[in-house]
Amino acid sequence: MKKLLGIAVGILSAVGLCAEDIASDLTLETSVQFQTERVFRGRNEFHKALTPQVKIGYPVCDEGNIYVGVDTAIDFEGSSALNQVVPYVGVLWDVTELFTVDAGYECRFHTSFLRNDEIGPSRKHSNELHGGVILDVLLEPSLYCFYDFTRRELTVEGRVRYNFDLSQYAFSGLGVDFGAKVGFDQANKPYAFSLWEAEQVGDVGKKSYCYYGINADLTYELNNNAKTKVGVAYEGNSAEQKSWVNDFGGSIKPAHRNNIWVKASVDCSF
Repeated sequence: MKKLLGIAVGILSAVGLCAEDIASDLTLETSVQFQTERVFRGRNEFHKALTPQVKIGYPVCDEGNIYVGVDTAIDFEGSSALNQVVPYVGVLWDVTELFTVDAGYECRFHTSFLRNDEIGPSRKHSNELHGGVILDVLLEPSLYCFYDFTRRELTVEGRVRYNFDLSQYAFSGLGVDFGAKVGFDQANKPYAFSLWEAEQVGDVGKKSYCYYGINADLTYELNNNAKTKVGVAYEGNSAEQKSWVNDFGGSIKPAHRNNIWVKASVDCSF
């Protein structure tokens, strides 16, 4: 009995030490952002969104990092049918000192639909794979490819960004983040909030479009783990006005080709 007790204590101690060691290597990132418009790849999905995000990372070997997280988009005006939840998992791998690859999977779905009996399960959510390359040089250029195999939608997007430190000109911890993107989206069916709507109406426009955008955020570091952001963003697209349905009624709402919005967030990392 004493032997068994000793073995049990030893196992529990080893598990505890292992768990403590793993926990010490974990990284945690959180963000809560308010946006006056919810825009995704040039598409205006709804107005006034709250977007909480959580991401956990863990190092693998000396060059890699596995990450899991959840992004959400909550309609601030109270329409639960527009709310989105996006769990994801991926890996970052430093191939060289200047070259990093990123690959992963995400499931994007809405929390509810008004026509729950008429929209099949494949239309409630979508499954997407992504792969990208990031260069650790000036402007941190990156190129990503996304493939949604539920909707058979291919997206290619290029991004650049630049962080400008204003501490030497103003308050300590003050800075500006600039970003720009350009992308191309090709889908098997025209994008719609409800594909059921698109199928019923039929003429909903082109299946592909280009989009582009820029953003500028004023940042302030509250401490070593938290910072605030206030900024403005613009995204436009080349789609026809009736390229997608972004409501759940019986009519098509014209899509916004140019979207300008402001945003504010609190970001934390540990």
